Amino acid sequence: MPDPSIASTPLVPRIVVAEDHPVSLLVLEDQLAGIGGCVAQPCRSGEEAWAAVLQDPRPALLLTDLGLPGLDGLELARRIRAAEGGQRAGRLPIVAITATAGPEERLACLQSGIDTVLSKPVSFQTLRAVVHRYLSI
Repeated sequence: MPDPSIASTPLVPRIVVAEDHPVSLLVLEDQLAGIGGCVAQPCRSGEEAWAAVLQDPRPALLLTDLGLPGLDGLELARRIRAAEGGQRAGRLPIVAITATAGPEERLACLQSGIDTVLSKPVSFQTLRAVVHRYLSI
């Protein structure tokens, strides 16, 4: 269950990080801490991430592994986009982080509503560039 004490404010955006591998999750959290200006909300399953996305206020960004247990990253993205009702304004940026990012997987990501696909391992510079692209920090 998402931690209700983790909340974003207009000054400190919340980034939901959906990753089931404990070491990968720790690395992403450390990288986000190094970027600064945001708070990471770790989630270890797609269901946990879905609940975090529904929290008020809504997160500023979702980083998701594709191979999550239960609700995978592609289905998580489809649910989010369906809940947004096709609206472009206020659309949650979704970034997939995956170990296998071949052409078919990238196409599936785009078709599910994912905005950007990053290959693991993600360098600090790459993650920082993506976070800065979507957030004003």
